[in-house]
Amino acid sequence: MNRMQLNALLVLVVAGLAAALYFTQKKEDKGAPLTTLAADAVTSIRIEHPGQPTIRLDKQAGRWQLTAPVQAATDPFEVASLVNLATQETKRKLPLAEVKLGELKLDPPQFSVTLNDQKLDFGDMEPLEYRRYVRVGDAVALIDDPSSTAVDADYSDLVAKDLLPAAAELQKIEVPGLTVARAADGKTWTANPAAADASSDALAAFTEAWRKARAMWNAKMPADGGQGEPITLTLKDGAAVHLVLVSREPQLILDRPDLKLRYSLSKADADTLLKLPEAPKPAPTGDAAGAATPAPAAAPAKP
Repeated sequence: MNRMQLNALLVLVVAGLAAALYFTQKKEDKGAPLTTLAADAVTSIRIEHPGQPTIRLDKQAGRWQLTAPVQAATDPFEVASLVNLATQETKRKLPLAEVKLGELKLDPPQFSVTLNDQKLDFGDMEPLEYRRYVRVGDAVALIDDPSSTAVDADYSDLVAKDLLPAAAELQKIEVPGLTVARAADGKTWTANPAAADASSDALAAFTEAWRKARAMWNAKMPADGGQGEPITLTLKDGAAVHLVLVSREPQLILDRPDLKLRYSLSKADADTLLKLPEAPKPAPTGDAAGAATPAPAAAPAKP
């Protein structure tokens, strides 16, 4: 048998082995969902940690709202992590008779999440594949560990990063050293104290910056928080949002005492939220730019 025939035979053997492996290998079936609920059927969520206030979220007119321990708009990405628990894949399921709940930290559970009326008790992490033990009814399931920011005892991550509701209409903005208010015509804005550079464009940009202001992240306001310069955002319906300017560097930090919440914004936001935009500087003229004026041509010499 020459080398060419030998190579061809080896190719056929390898191909045959690959085909046999492909057709005989048992494909792993996808695990069942953690609950029988469809994600869009979830309308209420409760998160309970021992010794901590219950966190409650309710779906109202198609939008999720935090309703306890405070009332606030929610971050859709964080809430999605909770809603998706309903259909999260079960990697393995164990009957209660085969486990010791205390050893899995399920008696009592570390915390519980209730979707509508379906209670999920969360226990310890499985040490080999780092999956979470969850008691569901009369069984214990193993699932991929959910986002800790969504299920922990601190509700701050669940609150919307936007400082104002999307539909909010501002009437007056009071920041340290400056007040910008809607004029009597309801369309234009005025500044107090008045400034030479308080153009209509600058005032509109200032109010729009506040309307779209968004934190990079939220945190629980510390016990000694709420100390600083007051900021008041009055809405057109008469409601007001009270903030406290804590610091400008290294990030712009604003506390919201009624929600016990601390917003961390970009340092650059201090330039758009705490003062009016600077008027554009006029383009330099030739003289202002230091350009030399051409000297007059010399008169021809007399013969």
